[in-house]
Amino acid sequence: MLKTLYTNSYLLRKLVKKDIRQRYQGSVLGVLWSMLVPVFMLAIYTFIFSEVFQAKWNMDTTDTYQFALMLFCGLSAFNLLGEVMNRSTTLVASHANYVKKVIFPLEILPVVLTLSALFHCVVSYGILIAAKCILYRSISPTLYLFLPAMVPLVVLAVGTGLFIAAISVYLKDVGNVISVIVTVLMYISPVFFPLDAVPQDFRVICEMNPMTYMIENFRNVVLYGKAIDLPFFAVSCAAAFAVYLIGYMVFMRTKEGFADVI
Repeated sequence: MLKTLYTNSYLLRKLVKKDIRQRYQGSVLGVLWSMLVPVFMLAIYTFIFSEVFQAKWNMDTTDTYQFALMLFCGLSAFNLLGEVMNRSTTLVASHANYVKKVIFPLEILPVVLTLSALFHCVVSYGILIAAKCILYRSISPTLYLFLPAMVPLVVLAVGTGLFIAAISVYLKDVGNVISVIVTVLMYISPVFFPLDAVPQDFRVICEMNPMTYMIENFRNVVLYGKAIDLPFFAVSCAAAFAVYLIGYMVFMRTKEGFADVI
């Protein structure tokens, strides 16, 4: 895969730019929406959870903004994976003209989706960092670890995208199933709650979810100012690369039949 991406790096960049531009094509503000939407969402979360519900991330804290920032941090990471999963269900069908071209490397399409989603994810985290700086007048000293923390999430998204894109060509009901899976996965990830709040009897459910470790590490480096939790990082990397290998093998073995099905 790395050799394919390197050989087709120019094509990859063009497709990513095209995908980002198409999302805002025809709108007055264009790509500026990629910044405005996270700002609006963070403002809404802050108002609803801090002022209306007065929700507390930790019961022993008096911090009124902590819940909104924690929620936004978790959602920003999860939305990358969720977007790739949902869009992968129609990925091959929406690029049917590429399927007919023998020389086109179809396996880069899920990478294009992931990099496009990564662009919006990075913008969201930029907004989060700015909000933390404004509200607390501080920046986490471990921000330099943000890119390493992003690696397993990107690998997981690519692998999941490859797998879903491949099976969606042959099983048309996959789209409905994936939308349910994304919702369930979001609620068993520590997006709306801290991992410590999960009862011990049910914590195994969260611990089986690789997104749990990734979200916890994002909060560590972006909000807590802590280093990456190495056991969490090791588990998330192992799970991400396992999913990637499965997805890549399934995609490469099934792509020869795409043209016959579409």
